[in-house]
This record gives sequence, structure tokens and C-alpha cells, in this order.
Amino acid sequence: MKITTKQYARALYELTRDKREAEVKEAVSRFVKLLARSNKLKLADKIIEQFCEIYNREHKIVEGEVVSARELDERLLEEIENSVREKYNAEKVFLGNTVDESLKGGFVLKVGDEVVDGSVKERLNDLKRILIS
Repeated sequence: MKITTKQYARALYELTRDKREAEVKEAVSRFVKLLARSNKLKLADKIIEQFCEIYNREHKIVEGEVVSARELDERLLEEIENSVREKYNAEKVFLGNTVDESLKGGFVLKVGDEVVDGSVKERLNDLKRILIS
């Protein structure tokens, strides 16, 4: 029987849920030893990634990235975070801001597999498609 990285991540989440720090450390230590004995340490990065997704979903946390032509000011970033909080019914939102000067203006929001392209370039492409059709 093959155990998937998601199953490992779910098991680790269940082992650590609602535990004190010392208990979490012990559970993680035992979990890593289990992976080592099973020759599955190479899956650790994927398990951690899956664990984070499970943890965030269970705690209503959304992480994402805002790519913009210049660094966004705190007020605008907060407005975007509030929109994301509403859309995803999140209690906490963590957005990074990456600068990509090739955008010229606007921003691209990436949350999970979803991408919202509000860049000037994309708006101009939308207008072009409308005018051509």
C-alpha cells in the first residue's frame, strides 16, 4: 500500500493539532524517524507543503502574492488583503508584494492556483480583443 504525501501531511497535522510545543516537537521527531526508516525523507518538502495547505485551510489562513510595477503602499496592500479575506472567508491573510517593472501598472494577484490579472497590459489586451471582435 502506497501512502501519498497528502496522507502523510494529514497524519502529521492530526499528530500535532492542539498540542503544546514540547508535544509537537516530540511528534515531529517521531514522524521524521518514521520517514527515515521508510526511506521517505525525500518526500519531506512535499509533505511540508501539503501540511501547510491543510493547516491554512483548517485555520482559515490565506497566503498569496501581489505582483506590481512598484512596491505597494500599506493602505493599498491592506485593501487588497481585505478583499481576499472577504472572497475566501479567511480569518488571516498574508500577502507578499513582488515588484515586476515590466507590468507598467496595476497588479497581478496570485492566491493558490488562482490568478487575477489586473495589470495595465492585460486591460489593454482585453480592450484589443473587444475592438477586434
